[in-house]
Amino acid sequence: MAARRLPEVAFGCATLALGVAVTVAARTIPTGFGYDTAGPRLLPFIIGGGLILSALLVLAGTLASRPDMPKHDEEGVAWMPVVLLSAVLLLEAALIDTLGWIPLGTLVFATGAWTFGDRRLALNLMIGLLLCVAIELLFTFALGIDLPLGILAPLLPWLA
Repeated sequence: MAARRLPEVAFGCATLALGVAVTVAARTIPTGFGYDTAGPRLLPFIIGGGLILSALLVLAGTLASRPDMPKHDEEGVAWMPVVLLSAVLLLEAALIDTLGWIPLGTLVFATGAWTFGDRRLALNLMIGLLLCVAIELLFTFALGIDLPLGILAPLLPWLA
């Protein structure tokens, strides 16, 4: 294996390990009632399966490519978007119970759009807010899963 392929192979292997870990961890989630077809285990299984499929595609693409092919990005990786998005995801993980899903999901959406080059901050905040409210309602009423409301709990007592 050429040294040029090592980062891609490492990424594929790490993603595969993460997918397997998510799938194995999902098996420990208790199932719902007998009539509950879409219980709390479904989403982790979908995510784990998606990670495994993505990893296998990355590994197949990497191993199928020729080592003498030129790299697409000779300038290197733009680390600032990676750092910014990673920081906001860590912030969400740390503050989800305190601030709640809707404000933090909105922030993550707007930050993700910003890191991918969309500079319409107000529009992205509005789209993120609408998506997060829709996800909150879907999880609460369709799946019976309560996402943390955080600071919005006094304003939305009918969701609590």
